[in-house]
Amino acid sequence: MDRFCLICRFLCVLFLISRGVVAQVSLTADSLSIAGQFDLASVYYEKALFEQSQRIDSMNADAYRLTANELLYKKIQCQKYLKRFEEAWQTAQRFNLNEPNDTLHYKLRYEVALAGYLSQHYGEAHGQILQTRFYIRDSTLFSGLDVLEILALNELDRWVESKELFKKYAARNQLNIDTEELYRFLRKKPKSPEKAQLLSFIMPGVGQMYAGFPKEGLVSVGLQTLALGFGVYHVWHRYYLIGFFTGAGMFQAFYFGGARRAELMAEETNRKRKAKNNQQIRMVLIESENKKGK
Repeated sequence: MDRFCLICRFLCVLFLISRGVVAQVSLTADSLSIAGQFDLASVYYEKALFEQSQRIDSMNADAYRLTANELLYKKIQCQKYLKRFEEAWQTAQRFNLNEPNDTLHYKLRYEVALAGYLSQHYGEAHGQILQTRFYIRDSTLFSGLDVLEILALNELDRWVESKELFKKYAARNQLNIDTEELYRFLRKKPKSPEKAQLLSFIMPGVGQMYAGFPKEGLVSVGLQTLALGFGVYHVWHRYYLIGFFTGAGMFQAFYFGGARRAELMAEETNRKRKAKNNQQIRMVLIESENKKGK
C-alpha cells in the first residue's frame, strides 16, 4: 500500500512539473510578445506546443484542446504582426475546431478565415466563412463576419454577391450610404483580353486603345508602319534580303508583340479597376467599423 502511494505521488509530481514547464514557456512567450519581440515569441509558443504534445497522454482532452488552440492563436497574432500571413495561414490549419463553446468556436474559425484572406487564399477564406455561419449556432456572433465576407467576395470578383451583402450590412448598421452609387462600377464591363488581342490583329494599335492605353496604341501603329516601310523601301531598291528578312522580321515582331501587349494591357486595366473598386469599399467598411468601435 505504501509503495502504491509513493508511485502515485511520484506521478503527480511529474505531472505538475510537466504542466509547470509548459506554463513557464508560455509565460516567456507572452512576455516576449508584449515586448514586441514577435519573432522570438512565436518560437516560444511553438516550443510550448511541443512540450505539451509530449504529455498528451497525461492531460484531459478538453484541457489539451483549449491550451493548444490558445497557443496557436497567440502564435498567429505574432505572425500577423510580422506580416507573415502565409505562415499564419499554415498555423491556423492546426486549430482543433471541435469546440462546443460557440464563442471560442467562432473566434477560431474567424481567425482561420482572416488568415486565409490575408494570405490571399480568398476561396478558402470564403469557404471558412460559410462554414462558420453553418456550424455556429449563435448568430449574434456574426457581426464582424460580414466585413470579411464582403472583402473576400470582392477579391473573388463576385461583385453582385458582395453588393447584396453590403446592402444588408449597411441596413443593419444604419449607414447613410448609397449602395448603388458605391457599386456603380458594375455598369462597366471588364475589358476582354481576348478581344484586345483580336483587335490588334485586325488593326494594329486598336487593341491597346480598347484596353485603355491610346498612347501605346499610337506607338504600336508607328513602329509597325516604320518596320513595314523599311521593308518596302529596301525591296523597292532591290535590296531583297534586307527588305524581306530585316523589314519583315521587325514587322512580324511588332505585329505579334503588339497583339500580346494589348492582351496584357487589358488584364492590367482590369486589375487596376478591381484594386480601385476594392479600395473604395474597403475604406467605407473601415470607417464604419471605426465608428462602431468608438
